[in-house]
Amino acid sequence: MEFQDKNVVITGGASGIGLAVAKQLAGAGARLFLMSRNEQKAAAALEILGASAQFIFCDVASETSVAEAFAKVAGEVDQLHYAINNAGITAPYAPIATIQPQDWNRVIHTNLNGPLYCLQKELALISQYPDGAIVNVSSCAGVMPMANQAAYVASKTALNALTQVAAMENACDSDSGFAVRVNAVAPGPTLGGMNSPERLAAHPENTQRKRDVTAMKRFAQPEEIADAIMFLLSKRSSYITGTVLSADGGYHIGKF
Repeated sequence: MEFQDKNVVITGGASGIGLAVAKQLAGAGARLFLMSRNEQKAAAALEILGASAQFIFCDVASETSVAEAFAKVAGEVDQLHYAINNAGITAPYAPIATIQPQDWNRVIHTNLNGPLYCLQKELALISQYPDGAIVNVSSCAGVMPMANQAAYVASKTALNALTQVAAMENACDSDSGFAVRVNAVAPGPTLGGMNSPERLAAHPENTQRKRDVTAMKRFAQPEEIADAIMFLLSKRSSYITGTVLSADGGYHIGKF
């Protein structure tokens, strides 16, 4: 099997999309390093994933925390094959005129600086061997902006550009290492994570709005986004790099 005995890092791997793809990879025989700052969720994830996964505390917004987490990975395995940068947060809905600086900074530090710190460590490890791949989890909001979410939109739009630059810089073997494919998936509204049942029930107008911006008029199941990530990691996408794959129920087509 393609992922048998492969080593994979997943940031934000303890819930939502991260956990969904972790389940698929575990079922395919991969060894997983779940990076999260939520130890309680990570413990619950490990109960599901069993011996195929281990938890490493990591706050991706902290360069020091990222460095420490990847040093632990390097100390555990000789080779890192794949990485999925899934950790991300959102901010309160607010127009640009009233955005609080702390909310802006918190989102940018996590959603943009975090993947940068991770990419630096991941590329150094993965490029030591051929056939490596990285997937960044972006958002439909990074493909087609939405009002009252400037920090989130800016962070995900920039993440898409960062993905493409990383893909360009690592598309070919070089004296410094082997090529690494770098792609992104841009999910639409997805159940779990930021769209927990409690949050959706507490904000019915927002819940309906999220459904209505998709052509398919529904939320994604996290497993549907995991399928897209698995494709971008796999050899079936061996000639794909620098792509932002929209898995958004048609959100990117236009407003409905």
